[in-house]
Amino acid sequence: MRGIGTWLRKILPLALCLLLFCGGTVAMPVVAEAGLIGQEEEIRLGKAAAEQIEARYGLVRDPSVTDRVERIGQSLAAVSGRKDLKYTFKVLNTEDVNALACPGGYIFVFKGLLDYMPSDAELAGVLGHEIGHVVHRHTVKQIEQNMWTGLAAMIAGIASGRGDMIAAASVVSDALMAGYSRADESEADRSGFQYTVKAGYSPYAMVVTLGKLHDMAEEYGNPGYGLFSTHPEPEERLKKIGRLMDRLKGLPTVETGEDGSATVVDGTWRYTVKEPAGETSATYRADLLAGSLYMVRQRGKIYPERFIVYDRGDEAVIYYDDLELLIIYPRDAGGRQVGRYANGQAAIFRKWAEGVNAGEIPSVAKTVKKPETEDAAAVKSAKPGKNAGKAVSKAEEAKKDVKAAKVTKNADVAEKSVSAARDREEKGR
Repeated sequence: MRGIGTWLRKILPLALCLLLFCGGTVAMPVVAEAGLIGQEEEIRLGKAAAEQIEARYGLVRDPSVTDRVERIGQSLAAVSGRKDLKYTFKVLNTEDVNALACPGGYIFVFKGLLDYMPSDAELAGVLGHEIGHVVHRHTVKQIEQNMWTGLAAMIAGIASGRGDMIAAASVVSDALMAGYSRADESEADRSGFQYTVKAGYSPYAMVVTLGKLHDMAEEYGNPGYGLFSTHPEPEERLKKIGRLMDRLKGLPTVETGEDGSATVVDGTWRYTVKEPAGETSATYRADLLAGSLYMVRQRGKIYPERFIVYDRGDEAVIYYDDLELLIIYPRDAGGRQVGRYANGQAAIFRKWAEGVNAGEIPSVAKTVKKPETEDAAAVKSAKPGKNAGKAVSKAEEAKKDVKAAKVTKNADVAEKSVSAARDREEKGR
C-alpha cells in the first residue's frame, strides 16, 4: 500500500500546478496516452484492488476447481500480448455468474460461472476476454482519464493521511463498475478469440460464451459490469466474432434442427447432438464440438487411438489427447451407462479420424477471398501455436509410446503416454 501513496505523492506537485492553473477546477483533456501509470504502479493498484475483492467475497479453496481455472488461465496468458506479467486466476466464493480483471493481471471468476459454463473451451473464452482487458490496459487507461476529475479528492486524501486507502479502495473499483467502452469490449473480444484459438481451444468458445451471457442477461437482468456489458450490443459482438471465424479455413459448421437438435457438418461427415445439458443448448454443445474437431485437424495426422474417455461416473468426457471434445451426460445415454455410451461415441470419432487421414472427409474449406482487415490480422495471429499441443510429427517413433493409449477410464494414463511420445520426439530433434 505504501507504494501507491509514494506514486501519488510523485504526481502531487503536478496536480497542484494544474489546479492552480485551472483556477481550482479540473477541466483537462484526456491524457491516457501520456502513460501516467507505469507497469509497476499498475501492478500495485491491481494487487490492492484484488485484496479487497478477496476480502469481500472470499475464495474457493477446492483444488479440483482452482487448479482447473489456473491451468486454463495460464495456457492463455502464455500466448497473450503481455507475457511479462505474473497473472493470477482465482475463484470468488459467490454464486453470481461473472468475471473481473484487475490491472496487473489479477483475474477472478465467480463460482457461479463455473456451473454455467462447464466446458474448458467456454471457460477459456471468458478468461481470454478478461486477459484481453489486462493486455490492453483498459482499466488503467480509464483510471488515467478519470484521474483529473478525481484529483482534488486524491490530494485531500493524501493530506489527511488516507491517500493509499482512497487509491486502493475506490479508484480501481470505480473504473471496473463503470464498465468498458464499446471499443474496449470489441478489442477484448478480438484478443480473447485470438488467445483461445492460439492456445488450442475451440474457435467457437467466444460464440458460446457471448451467447450464454446474452441469454442470461435476457432472463435474469444485466448487472452492467464485468462480463456483462451494455455496449456494444451482444448481437453486434457475436457478428464480429462470426467474421473472425469465417476466415478460418476448414472450420466445421453447425446446422440446427427444428426439434432443437444440432448437427456438426465436416465435409461429408455429420454428427448430431440431440440433447441440451443444463444451460447449454444442443446448438452450443455442437458449436464447441465443431471447433474442437477443427483444432484436432490442425495438429496434423490424426491418431484414432488417442480418442479416449474419462469416466467421471455421473458424466464422461471424450478427449483427443488433452483436448476436450464432448461431455456426455445421462440424458445423452438415455438410461444406458454413461461411460459405456461415451466409449461408443468415441468410436465414431475414431472412424472420423480414419476418414480424414484417408482423404475421404475433406474439410469445408472456404475459398472466398476478402480484403484483409483488422479482424483478418487477428485471425492470422490466432493460428494454433506450440501451446496448442500439436501432434507428434514422427509417427513411427510415437507409436511405440502411444500404443497403450486406448479407450480407458483414466485419462491420466493416456495423457502420460502421449507426453512420453512428445518427449521422445524432442530428444530426436
